[in-house]
Amino acid sequence: MTVYAAASLSNALDEINALYQQQHDTVVHTSYASSGTLAKQIQSRAPAEVFLSADTTWMDDLTDKNYLIEGSQKNLLTNRLVLITPKDKPVPLNVAENGLFDPHLFQGKLCIGNPQSVPAGKYAKEAFTYLGIWDGLLDKLVETQDVRSALNFVHRGECQLGVVYQSDAVIANTVQIVAIFPQDSHRPIIYPLAMIKHEDRHNHNIKPYYDFIQSADAITIYQKYGFEVLP
Repeated sequence: MTVYAAASLSNALDEINALYQQQHDTVVHTSYASSGTLAKQIQSRAPAEVFLSADTTWMDDLTDKNYLIEGSQKNLLTNRLVLITPKDKPVPLNVAENGLFDPHLFQGKLCIGNPQSVPAGKYAKEAFTYLGIWDGLLDKLVETQDVRSALNFVHRGECQLGVVYQSDAVIANTVQIVAIFPQDSHRPIIYPLAMIKHEDRHNHNIKPYYDFIQSADAITIYQKYGFEVLP
């Protein structure tokens, strides 16, 4: 069985999958990337059975085009958007708690996911636009293929600032959070889950796995990595 999941879920889902494989006679293969990349692969009939996205837009598009098993879409998790800097060389800039700073005083690079395809990048653009500083940051941006790549740029010190999810910052001891964006500065961060439809085959292992990644055991792991589980 193959699962497609947003890059920000990799640590939590790896642990959940290891637990599932201990309890079931099923091998779970997982492909992590930006939600947009994965959604496009699903539309190309990639052999995946379950999809966990980092926003509802891509999932809704797959639903509208009839790529998903009817009734299986569920909003599972939420997250917070944060501004980070390298812990050993923090940005020498006054940043407000809500993420506001003067882009003209910022001389470094700001790393975000590509706003065209990466949900975290879309949320970052919305948040900076809400704060009124997006246009002043355009010549300082480094855009990446997924949110974990943005995290790694800051981790390596190649960018002085980056926008990632709180769950990403939790697993990286080389970065520190300098601000948490207000929840009303961007669309709600929702991670939906769904089973993928394949007319040419039936995989009876999908439903037990689909149920397991919503179970109490899985919820404990999501929370360990900084996610909040939706009711």
